Amino acid sequence: MKKQKHDNAENDDVMLDDYIIPMLLEIMENKDQLTMVHSSRVQRIVDYFIPELLKHKIIKEKDVPDLWVSSILHDIGKIFVKDTILESKLTLSDNEYEHIRYHPMRGYRLVKQLDLPRKILLAIRHHHERWDGSTKGRFPAYPDGLKGLKIPLYARIIGIADAFDAMVSKRSYKKPIPVEKALKIIKAASGKQFDPKLADIFVNRIKKVLENRSII
Repeated sequence: MKKQKHDNAENDDVMLDDYIIPMLLEIMENKDQLTMVHSSRVQRIVDYFIPELLKHKIIKEKDVPDLWVSSILHDIGKIFVKDTILESKLTLSDNEYEHIRYHPMRGYRLVKQLDLPRKILLAIRHHHERWDGSTKGRFPAYPDGLKGLKIPLYARIIGIADAFDAMVSKRSYKKPIPVEKALKIIKAASGKQFDPKLADIFVNRIKKVLENRSII
């Protein structure tokens, strides 16, 4: 993982970089290596996204470290999810889905106790919200049903990268889909599941990256 430098006091930077973040990552890896791999991939996808976010002045350089941390820790709440659910190769029941949908709130409550920057806390809590605020359907907004610009910026960014990786990655219960198809799905969900401006920037950016290298 990249070395982080946060917009806090120097001692706080040392504590985050050398103790708190590594501790959280170790806990997550020990709980479920697949979640750790996914989180690392999401961070890498966000990294591809960052140059365009800076170019369009959506974020500033000082935002980058906390955005990195937010992306690697976005699923930290899954350490509280039952192993039988994380390891399941079957379609989850409604009760199991309900259980797993608590992970953003559980992650938020955990990192809140560690005094991480508020932007990181909110990214962890809200990365499964939807631009249209819909709490129904296959991919409902949760945990708070926020809508549009009320969803914190980092959460909107990570939500796209998270969904993209979920689509293009192999899981025990599904096969990966081609990157090009995943981009079409994100484009189609623009203004519904995803921030339309961010979705457009993301799709165009990943297409450019694909011309030069593999991203998966």
